[in-house]
Amino acid sequence: MASWLDQRTAPHVGTAALICIPSAGNGDFQFDRWPDTVGPWCVVRPPVVGDPDGDAPGTRSSAQPPPGLPERAAELVADLKRLGIEKFALFGHEGAALLGYQVAVELDRRGAPAPLRLFVSGCPAPQYLRRYAGEAHTEPTDDELTERVLATAVAMGTIPLPSIVAAGVRALRAELTALRAYQVPRPAPLRCPLTAIRWLDQGIEAEVMAGWSAYGDTDLVQLPGSGLSYSTEPADLLRVIGDRVPAGGRT
Repeated sequence: MASWLDQRTAPHVGTAALICIPSAGNGDFQFDRWPDTVGPWCVVRPPVVGDPDGDAPGTRSSAQPPPGLPERAAELVADLKRLGIEKFALFGHEGAALLGYQVAVELDRRGAPAPLRLFVSGCPAPQYLRRYAGEAHTEPTDDELTERVLATAVAMGTIPLPSIVAAGVRALRAELTALRAYQVPRPAPLRCPLTAIRWLDQGIEAEVMAGWSAYGDTDLVQLPGSGLSYSTEPADLLRVIGDRVPAGGRT
């Protein structure tokens, strides 16, 4: 089982952590422009690229079948339990937001402490997922995915090594497979509040983002920017996150 968090990345016990789930194909650098604290939250950046201790999520060898969203969520939940992390929020962008939702579902299923808040950025509500990642959509070629990884890297101000590009392509392919295989659950309220962030230039309709209200107490925020603005120009997003203080002001 892959590990998302270890003693090097885990927050101090009792700190309100914001666990930023990495978006597939966007590399370790995607949260480089985020500060270490955002309002009441201590920012935690799980790694994307594997290290000698084992494979990080989304970087398993091609010989291994890619895990689905429930399996990946169970990995992160296991880390939260192992490290005793109970005061945390989750942030995810695009497919990582759906993974964050699945983590909240898994915590509810186990009766474990719920996140203090779930931030879903640039991701359609689950009931609209087939509109964006259904079987009717053409499977992208490796060349198309490579172009996307490279364009993303350039937008974020870096030129990755070929091995990192290849890892990004594998991660994107695995995410597409997981999204298409995902069995969308019947909407049921989560135990945590949600903040849904719609980027005005990303091409996702407001009603699609507002659909997150079927999954709990949700506030919808609309921000200027594209699907990469969470990383390249995060100031507006960071203000939104910083204003969402844990219930009762607990930190």
